[in-house]
Amino acid sequence: MQKLLQNKWTIAFFVLPALVVYVFVVPLPVFESIYDSFFNWDLISPMKFVALKNYIELFVSDPFFYLILKNTVIFTIVCIVLQLPLAMLLAYWLQDRKLFASKFFRNVFFLPTVLSGTAIGILWQFLYQPQIGLINVVIRMLGFTNFSKAWLADPTFAIYAVAFCVSWQFFGYHMVIYLAGMSTVPHEVIESARMDGANGWNTFRFVTFPMMRPFVQISVVLITTSSLKVFDNVLALTGGGPGNDSSVLSLYMYKNAFLYSRYGYASAIATLLLILNVLLTLSISYAFREREVRRRRKVMVSNGAEPHLSSIV
Repeated sequence: MQKLLQNKWTIAFFVLPALVVYVFVVPLPVFESIYDSFFNWDLISPMKFVALKNYIELFVSDPFFYLILKNTVIFTIVCIVLQLPLAMLLAYWLQDRKLFASKFFRNVFFLPTVLSGTAIGILWQFLYQPQIGLINVVIRMLGFTNFSKAWLADPTFAIYAVAFCVSWQFFGYHMVIYLAGMSTVPHEVIESARMDGANGWNTFRFVTFPMMRPFVQISVVLITTSSLKVFDNVLALTGGGPGNDSSVLSLYMYKNAFLYSRYGYASAIATLLLILNVLLTLSISYAFREREVRRRRKVMVSNGAEPHLSSIV
């Protein structure tokens, strides 16, 4: 049996069905979408080849594109700024299994992650309600009556309100990633730092956090790519309104495809999203790699060693 399982043809026989399904589910739709972006098509009439016309219209004459692109960038940055520090601090707090109800709080913080974006959006619609919503009620109770407002109807704050809702839903997911990362930090290193007089903050800053960089990189990539693709929360909360002030690229793609019957134009937006995802993922990986190389070179120089590229890459 062992000899049979080591045979290459046997391995190929078991892998082939999953590979065929993967090809039909992932690469083929991507190439199909890129192909469709060069056509003018309403899903009913014959497809009309228009070359780069959809892309030219998107970048040159679309009156909403740059506003929606700006919203997508703001949404991504706010999600990173809110989720990363909160998830990291909670993970550092909850890593201590002796802490009272540690497992309970881990489950509570992770719970919103398993709920659908639509359900979360409907819930936060009630929380943001101008008159009886919990957020505005608390603001008025604290005496900041002037700050009470219709958050989802305000053109300035709508995109931030949506980003806050999504960050609330997913910070628990990244907390679990950091908990897994912190479990790999040797306990002896933490104890040595404390014996040398480091307090909790210094232990976290100089010992735990530097060892968490690979997990931070994973977290940043996941938040960035998921923020670029966010759809259900935005649709449930604001539908992209008021106007297009909280709309993002994925919602704009959906509206063009299924509300305006412009499938080719929507495919061009989908292709742009794909390119943005690939470029940002590569840029984040490169930035973290360069930072790690500089850190290792600095450590080697401080230890009196001659830094060689092969030893630090």
